[in-house]
Amino acid sequence: MKKVLLLSLGLVMGFGAFAQNRAVKQDLTPATVQLKKNAVGTEVVSGTFNPIAKGNQSVVTNRWESFEEAETIQTFYDLQSNGFVSNRMYQLNDGSVAVVTTMSHEENQSAGDRGTGYNFCAGGDMSSWGDLPEARVEGNVRTGWPTIAPYGANGEILVAHTTGLNYWIRETAGEGEWDGPYSIPDPTGLDGQQYAYNLSWARVATTGDNNDIIHVFAGSQTTNNEGTNTVAQFYCRSTDGENWEVNWSPLYNDNEHIDSYSADDYAISANGNTIAVVYVGSLTHHAVMYKSTDDGITWERKVIWENPYYGFDWSTPESVYIDTMYGPAHASIAVGFDGVAHVALSTYAYKHGEVGDTYSIWSGLMSDGIAYWNDTQETIEAPNGNPHHALRCWWIEGGMIGELSCDTTRFCGWVPPHQELYWSEYDPSTYQYNENDYFYAMHGTSAYPSIAVDPQGNLALSYSSIDLNRDDMYNSSYYYRSAFVSYKAYDQNYWVVAADNLTSDFMHSMDEVTAVNAVSTPTRVNEWWFAAQHDEQPGFYWGTDASQTNATSNSTWVFKVSGEGINVEDAEAVDVVYNVYPNPASEMIFVSSSMDADATVTFTNLAGQTVKVVNANLTTGENGISINDLNSGIYFCTVKANGYSHTSKVVVK
Repeated sequence: MKKVLLLSLGLVMGFGAFAQNRAVKQDLTPATVQLKKNAVGTEVVSGTFNPIAKGNQSVVTNRWESFEEAETIQTFYDLQSNGFVSNRMYQLNDGSVAVVTTMSHEENQSAGDRGTGYNFCAGGDMSSWGDLPEARVEGNVRTGWPTIAPYGANGEILVAHTTGLNYWIRETAGEGEWDGPYSIPDPTGLDGQQYAYNLSWARVATTGDNNDIIHVFAGSQTTNNEGTNTVAQFYCRSTDGENWEVNWSPLYNDNEHIDSYSADDYAISANGNTIAVVYVGSLTHHAVMYKSTDDGITWERKVIWENPYYGFDWSTPESVYIDTMYGPAHASIAVGFDGVAHVALSTYAYKHGEVGDTYSIWSGLMSDGIAYWNDTQETIEAPNGNPHHALRCWWIEGGMIGELSCDTTRFCGWVPPHQELYWSEYDPSTYQYNENDYFYAMHGTSAYPSIAVDPQGNLALSYSSIDLNRDDMYNSSYYYRSAFVSYKAYDQNYWVVAADNLTSDFMHSMDEVTAVNAVSTPTRVNEWWFAAQHDEQPGFYWGTDASQTNATSNSTWVFKVSGEGINVEDAEAVDVVYNVYPNPASEMIFVSSSMDADATVTFTNLAGQTVKVVNANLTTGENGISINDLNSGIYFCTVKANGYSHTSKVVVK
C-alpha cells in the first residue's frame, strides 16, 4: 500500500517504544512571566444588535496521491485563542467538512468588521470549497472566537461571543441563510454567584442520535470587588435549540469552577451520546477530564496529570518549587466511536523559584514534548517517581554526553530534527522566536496539539512546532513554525512521530504556522482533516503585549490526508529504521531499528557508485555497521528493510 510522506525527515522517530538521538545544546535562560494575564478578545459591539432570547480558494492536488490542501479563509486578525483553539471544524457522514475562524479584513487594532469567516467543502471533495469569504457570517454583529458543530439531521450550529454568547443555525449545512442571532442566557442566580458574568470563549459540540443535543462550554472574566480579575467556568445545554440550561461547569463539584482555569483553557469533543471536556493549563491545579455518557446529564471526573503543588498559595514559602516542573500547556481531546476519550497535552518546563506571582519558563528541546493519554489509563506518572517529571519527554541517558530518549507510547509530538543535521544546529537563543505574548500564548516549543480518532480507532495528531529546515528567508533570524502530523494505528501502542509535514511545499516556505485545528471525529477510516493559520511573519498583531507592529495577512489552510497516512491493515509493514548516526562518523555508524528485520545497507559515493554493501540482521534498538574500510568523504547510506528504503547522507572522516 502507498504511504503518505510529506517530508522525508531523515529521522522519523517513534517506531519503537523509545526514540533516541545524541544530546543537544542547552536550552535558553528562562523568561520570567506573571502568574495571571488578562484574557483578550472581549467585545465592543458595533452597529445595532438585538439578539433574540430564544426559549477565491486555491487548491493544490495530487502532490501526493492521498494529500490535498486548500486556502479557505483570509484574515488580518491573527489571535485565534488565548490558549487552546476551539472546535473550528466538523465532518458530516457524507464527508462534507466546514471550517471557521475569527476573520477581519481591516489592518488596524479596532477590527470593526471582525466576525466569523466560514467555508464549506461539499462531500469532502477538495475542489468544492467555496470562494474566500468577504464578509462575516453575523452581518452587522461584531463577534469573535467562533465554534461550530453539526446540528440536527443535516444542519449546523455556530456559536460566537459578543457581549455574551450568541448562536446561529442552518437546517442544511453549507446552504442558505443563517437563522439568528439567538442568545444563550448569561448565568444568573447560581449558588454563590457574586458577579455579573458574561459568557465568552465558547466551545460547542452536539450529541444524540440526530446531533440534536447542544453542549456549550464557556468562560467569563470579570473584575471583582478588589479590582482584580476573576475567571469562572460554565456549561450550557439545550435539547431543543431554544431553551437553555446554564450552570457552572462540572468543575463546580470539586470547587474548581472559579479562578482555577483561565479563558480558553478547555477543550471538548463528542461522539454518539458521549461528551468530554478537558481542563488544562493551571499552575496550581491538576489537568482533569470530565466525561458524560448520557448526553451531559451526569459527569465522571478523571485526573490526567496531578500537580504536586495543587492549591498552593504562591505568596507562601511552601509554594516554592524544589525542582523544575514539566507541566501541561495546551490540550486537545477526541472521543472515539467506542466512547474512549483521547487527550494530547503540549508541555513546557517552568519553575516557581521564589515567593510571589512570577515564575520562569524555558523554551527549547529539553522542555519540549506533547504527551498522550486516554481514559482507560491511570493518572500520568514519571518513570523515575518524581512528580515534577511526570510530563517530561526527553531524558538523558549516560550524562550530558549521552543520548536523549523519549517514550513513544507516552509522547506523540516534539520538534522534528533537521533532515541532515538532526538537532546539532538547533540554536534557541538566536533562531527561536519568543517575543512578547507570542511565546506566552504557546508556552511550549511544540504547541496547539489537535488530536483526532477515526471510526476504526486510528489516531492522528497535528501540532505546530519550529521547523529546523525553514528559517526566515529575509534575514535568517528565526525558524518558522510548521504543522506536523503523528500517527498511531488502532492495534499499536506507539506513535509514529512527525511522520508528515503539512507545510513542506514551496508555497509555504515563508509561512509561520500556528492555531492548528482538526476534525476530532472524522467519519471515514484513515481520513484526516486539519486546519492551521498561516502568517506572513512570526508574532501576533493583536494581544495584550503584541509582537507585530503592523497587521499581516493570514490564511486558514485546510489539509486532507486520506487513505494511507498510516497502514492499519498491514501494521507490520512500517519503515523500521528511524535513525542512522553519528554524522560525521569515523569507525562505525549505528542503525536504529524499531523491530527485528533483515536489511541490506548500501553505501554510494557522490558519483553514484556503490562502494560497500552489507547484509545485516537488524535487532530492535541500535545496530553497529563498520565503515573503517571507507575513505574519507560524503556517502549516501541506504538501508532497505521490511519493504522500505531509508537513505541518509553520511560524512566519513
